[in-house]
Amino acid sequence: MSMQMLSAALTDRSGSAAIGERVKFTTVQIQMTAMLMVALTAAVAWYHSNGELHQTRAQIVRGELQPIAVLLQEDQSLIRQLQAGQFTEKGVGILESYIAKIRRDGVAKNAAMKQRLDELAENNTAIITLIKAYAPHARTQAFVTESDKFRNYASAWRDRWNSVMELYMAGGNYAVAGVPFPSGFSEAVQSEIRAAK
Repeated sequence: MSMQMLSAALTDRSGSAAIGERVKFTTVQIQMTAMLMVALTAAVAWYHSNGELHQTRAQIVRGELQPIAVLLQEDQSLIRQLQAGQFTEKGVGILESYIAKIRRDGVAKNAAMKQRLDELAENNTAIITLIKAYAPHARTQAFVTESDKFRNYASAWRDRWNSVMELYMAGGNYAVAGVPFPSGFSEAVQSEIRAAK
């Protein structure tokens, strides 16, 4: 083989090698660009969904947890009022006091007390409704535990409140004390609000 042919063959191979290297480099660039685009798209989608998730959590806090907190404050205020001197009888609970008062003074003279008792019952019903709506989103065990206690309290209180007139008409009294208000529920709601934000 002549030198010219050998030189031409080497040049041809090195030219092909150079072209092959350029094709390989271009392919790598295209693949890197595609991977970068996928990563960017994923990041934008994550950011968008994270923003929507944050908005959803904020709506849940505003629509369910904060109203629970407000209603609990109203409940506490109503209970304090109902335990005050003008509404309470010595040595008995709120509902027992109401029965004693309407027996002694009549229903009409105790309309203010009945109004507060009705408000308490309505608040408890609203709180239970909000708890049920929020329960699938609960983040803290304290909220789950305390909301169960509140549901038990509210159910027992409702049953006792609904039986007041029956007991009044029959001349009877409550056999046992009512379920105590779950004192830890307000703090559990505040902790849940902080955890949900």
